[in-house]
Amino acid sequence: MKSLVRYIRFCNKFKNRNIPRLKFQVLNERYSYYYRNIYDINQDNIYRASFIVFLSTFSAIIFLSLVLLELNFLIIILYSFFISLILSYRFNLILFHDIKKNESEINAILHLIKIDFSLIQKTLKKNSDSCISFIKLIKDYKIPISGEFNYIFKKIHEGDTPENELLKVITPSKDFNRYLRDLIVNNFEFRDKYEDFKENTLEQNFKIYLKEIQSKISIVFFIGVFFPIGLCFLILFQLINPIILIFLIPFFLYLLNFLSSRFVHKNSYLIGLLERNSSIKKKKFNEFLIFLKSYAMNLKNNISPEKAFLNSYTQNKYSYQILKQPLKNQVSRLLNYDCSFHDIIQFFKLELNSIRYSIILETIDKFVSENAMFSSEKIIDIVNLVHRHQKLEKKLEIILKGEKFKIFFFIFLLPILIGAISGMFPFFGLMRNNINSIFPTFSFSVSNLVNVYYIILLSIVFISSISITSNNFLNIINYKKKFLIILISNLIFILTFISSFFNTINMI
Repeated sequence: MKSLVRYIRFCNKFKNRNIPRLKFQVLNERYSYYYRNIYDINQDNIYRASFIVFLSTFSAIIFLSLVLLELNFLIIILYSFFISLILSYRFNLILFHDIKKNESEINAILHLIKIDFSLIQKTLKKNSDSCISFIKLIKDYKIPISGEFNYIFKKIHEGDTPENELLKVITPSKDFNRYLRDLIVNNFEFRDKYEDFKENTLEQNFKIYLKEIQSKISIVFFIGVFFPIGLCFLILFQLINPIILIFLIPFFLYLLNFLSSRFVHKNSYLIGLLERNSSIKKKKFNEFLIFLKSYAMNLKNNISPEKAFLNSYTQNKYSYQILKQPLKNQVSRLLNYDCSFHDIIQFFKLELNSIRYSIILETIDKFVSENAMFSSEKIIDIVNLVHRHQKLEKKLEIILKGEKFKIFFFIFLLPILIGAISGMFPFFGLMRNNINSIFPTFSFSVSNLVNVYYIILLSIVFISSISITSNNFLNIINYKKKFLIILISNLIFILTFISSFFNTINMI
């Protein structure tokens, strides 16, 4: 948060300055409202600051390149321009991405808010104010807009009208805005299946992501395979300075990680999605859902929440393996220390130690405290929501399994290609110089230490690039035994390189 405050303060320094603007994003009404009213900044100030960042980095990169590297000035200009453009682009969207993150967090909890409020509506007395109850509900949730609703609650105590205050609210989430407007239009009347809890933006975006992921994985494959091969040819034809090799490996690592995080490993914020997690964690989550179903069924019998918790454990004792000990601990506390249901939930959250479990358990705690008898069907609604997300997760798993053969094919093909090409560098050196040398300043002799060091440097560069590519590809399919596969891939490269190298020498 402090870094965001410094970012806004820096951008506002260029307010009303006659500076060119570097615009990367056109904001809609919601984002413009948030920029002006929540963060107290005009988007033009960010565009001006982005231009300053671009100009500063562009100048700095050119200066350092001229001092440290012996490269063509046009090449320096080109890569300085692209690097500066990327940095200024990322700078330009810092606040936008923060708002997008807030939007995702609100959308992630929105279904639970709907379920929770429908329970409140069902249990409220006829003369109760549903609008005030809704404001109290949102301010008690740990979401980005809770502070705003807390402020609204204070203004109501000062005499302002709740409905008028809610009409002024515009959140980063268009789903929440639509839900709030519908509540106001319907005068907060009770609707047991409000919109049937249909798909929200997060779920729709995830379906789009499923349709795009194969194309995006292909882009990662292209970069991961052809960057090392292109690097190999640049070295063979002496088009790259050896010093630059040292900087290219971390750049390649950053590039692949960046593409993977943007294209493949996106955080969906869906409550029921455990993508890229181990089978143990998924099994644990499924056991948790079994417990929730059993708990909901026991609550239907009109027994106390504590008794329902105890029965849910004893009735399904043999279905729990991973959750057996955490549940047993809570049952022991319940029997021996006379803890309340709220206390049990707090201890259970600490033992499970996961944001998804915590959100669900906190919501259930709210349900039970509001009305234990009507909580049963609402807990089932949560379970059904999680199952809907798990169906989406299953589709993702099927797509990634379909990429498994392609990934292993490239992992083992890449070291063969690089090893074969790089092993022929004496032949390319002979063609280029027409003398028995590889590079203009290096005499080709195994006994020449400079040459040996250079070969070692090239080997490290190629092995690093192969390892980075293999690790990144294996991360896509969440493969666990990465070290073994990467080791085999590097051994293939070394054997191919040695074989190609000595065959080339014998031919010469």
